[in-house]
Amino acid sequence: MSKFAGKLIISDLDGTLIPRGGVISPENRRAVRYFVEQGGRFTIATGRTPEAAAGYVEGLPINAPGIFFNGAMLYDWEREQVLKTMPLTAGDEQGLWPRFAGECRQRFPEACLEVYTEDNCHVITPSANDDPRLPHEYYRYAHTDLERLSDTGKTPWLKFFACDRHEHLEEYVALARQMGVADLANGFYSEDNYYEFVAKGLSKGTMLSRLREMLPGIFIIACGDYLNDKELLEQADLSAAPANAHREIRKTARLQGPSVEEHLLAWLVEQLQ
Repeated sequence: MSKFAGKLIISDLDGTLIPRGGVISPENRRAVRYFVEQGGRFTIATGRTPEAAAGYVEGLPINAPGIFFNGAMLYDWEREQVLKTMPLTAGDEQGLWPRFAGECRQRFPEACLEVYTEDNCHVITPSANDDPRLPHEYYRYAHTDLERLSDTGKTPWLKFFACDRHEHLEEYVALARQMGVADLANGFYSEDNYYEFVAKGLSKGTMLSRLREMLPGIFIIACGDYLNDKELLEQADLSAAPANAHREIRKTARLQGPSVEEHLLAWLVEQLQ
């Protein structure tokens, strides 16, 4: 029997498999290929869209469905097929999310605010506010008038994303409570200056439970570095975090490996031998 048969590694991208602003190291690529060649299954769990992730993971042997939009989508990489989505705006019969987005735009005029739908990233703030990462991403994005996105029954939102100063993001959380959208969402920091909302009760971890149902008997090893990875690590059978992960994630993970720059996945596969 192949030594990694019955095991699945699921890894976050930024800060875990990929250094911030970098690429997957040759060491990590070799380790993932070896793991799969020896019977293992490998996939990713990210806040990115499938299109955005594709530019980073091209050539990796991804052979299990992946988690995208921080848990709002389960996607079959091999078949290029969406398996499940969990819209943020499902059940929002009063149109609270478009109103909340409009209020954020007025209160925080320097923010970059993004609405993610299944097929695009819609930036609803002026281009002068764009997050510097956007031109370097692998996915399409468009500056879109919020009014065009206000019919969330016709165009469901999967995720609402804010890039702003941390002290402002704390005000977003308070505003979400005040306007009632906090009751409809799971909100979390994905970076110190990024705050995201996905559907209530949703996370990378809850979608991992769905993936486990599709792969009965699989032993899941999860890797992550930031607060949006916490539930993913908690739901796995074994979890690992890089040395430079957020302190809460280092406490959550059962294994603490080297930093992302020192090839966490290569280290992990060696530990699993």
